[in-house]
Amino acid sequence: MELRQIQYFTVIVREGSFSRAARKLHIGQPALSKQIKALERELGVDLLVRLPEGVRPTPAGSRLDELAATLLGYVDDIGPAVREAAAAPAGTVRLGLSPSLVPALAGHLEQRFAAGFPHTKLEIVEALPMFLADWLAEDRLDLGVFTLSSYATRQLSLVDVGSDEMLLAGTPAALAGISEHATPDAVRSRRLALTPGFRELLAGRPEFASLAQQDGSGIDSLHLVRDLVQRGEYCSVLPYTFLRADLESGALSAVGFSPVLERELVAATRAGRRLSPAVRSVVELVRSRLAEFRRPG
Repeated sequence: MELRQIQYFTVIVREGSFSRAARKLHIGQPALSKQIKALERELGVDLLVRLPEGVRPTPAGSRLDELAATLLGYVDDIGPAVREAAAAPAGTVRLGLSPSLVPALAGHLEQRFAAGFPHTKLEIVEALPMFLADWLAEDRLDLGVFTLSSYATRQLSLVDVGSDEMLLAGTPAALAGISEHATPDAVRSRRLALTPGFRELLAGRPEFASLAQQDGSGIDSLHLVRDLVQRGEYCSVLPYTFLRADLESGALSAVGFSPVLERELVAATRAGRRLSPAVRSVVELVRSRLAEFRRPG
């Protein structure tokens, strides 16, 4: 049984005539009759009743016509379905996030992929930017998102995905006396716990350069820094995306700098690597998500 025989048969039933069907199919009537007779022989039943005014299906022919409608509907869907599958993100994306971005991005991206990209598996790794940069260069990651810094080497291709305001964070008691902005004097009078990356960022502002180098606690763990700040032992300079939940719950307070101090966030891939549709989708989701985390006011 050939698919074209089924297609020919349905056209004959619809037209009610071999001659009209032959014209519609652009084939000779003898050839069309030959194909239908071959189909009847293979099925072992008569499919059509020949009448002076044309043809009509037998009960077996009516049943075949019903089944053929379903079959040909599936056939018509094959092309669009295959093209859609080719265009849709698929496969596995190995994403590296710096610790400060995990609260804002990890859960959101996992939910969006589960809902919108069922054929894509997202594997998220949390690590410091220096490690993410190495793993990207070694092809152990497909994509990394972190703060633009000296770790962004020539081996990486970078795409801007947004910015994030840096704030002087502490308990309400630790920040008492600061009215609107974190001035050099306000920062100097407080014990600071800074990660190396954010110390470097603060040192980039001339008025704070000497403060960034002053004695204080240098801890290469963002979560430990937050614990020290929550206990009131230190203040720190931390990004809004990392602090938002603590600020909304009242666990911490924060004040901004003037002019605003921001970190630039980038999506990094190995230089020269062609981005898959899935990776491009991740970049756009990251960009849109970070836009939601702009500090109000």
